[in-house]
Amino acid sequence: MSHAQMPLALKPPRRPGFDNFVTGDNGALVATLKNGLEPGQWFFLAGPAGSGRSHLLSAVFADRSLQASAQFIALSDRRQWPLLEHAEAEWIVIDDIDRLAGDGAGELSLFNALNRWRADRAGVVMSGRGRDRFELPDLRSRLGQSTRLTLSPLEERDLAELVVRLAGEHEVPLGRGVVDYLLSRTTRNAGQLAGLVNRLADRALSERRTLSIPLVREVLASGN
Repeated sequence: MSHAQMPLALKPPRRPGFDNFVTGDNGALVATLKNGLEPGQWFFLAGPAGSGRSHLLSAVFADRSLQASAQFIALSDRRQWPLLEHAEAEWIVIDDIDRLAGDGAGELSLFNALNRWRADRAGVVMSGRGRDRFELPDLRSRLGQSTRLTLSPLEERDLAELVVRLAGEHEVPLGRGVVDYLLSRTTRNAGQLAGLVNRLADRALSERRTLSIPLVREVLASGN
């Protein structure tokens, strides 16, 4: 393969952290997760899909891991459900707990794990859309003992910042008017918007193009 035919190397995946989270109106919430967690405390981070819950939990896990033993469980992956039975650490970080809602065995496993972590005085940080869909009354009661932190959706100015920041992380130049064009034709869901910008940036890099309105138009028309 000649040099001209060699594909351009793409940047490694973005590592979620507090420093690259677009805060919007969630400054106090982010400050609590970054500086306000005390050993043995429990927190529930609530918000819809695409609101940044997983990003923030990854940031919490990375931060806690520097200071103490920590374990991360992503319940969006059913293969990780059995980890609830064995996880032991000073900090337990659990993403998407509402994936267990309505599953009797899953709810009981979470309830038993929470009881074990309470006895061990472990800190627990959980995320999900909410706690109301759980059917086990004792589990709802146990979850209610956590401090609830609710993410506010990003405003348009914050979504624009997200687009600019992601393009900058990929080192892809943004064409004139592309931010407004994107925001006028896509969802206000930050997670979905970030996914689209990442795909656009990867394509712009691989094709050695600016992230421009014509490129956005092509990708949206193709459905990719």
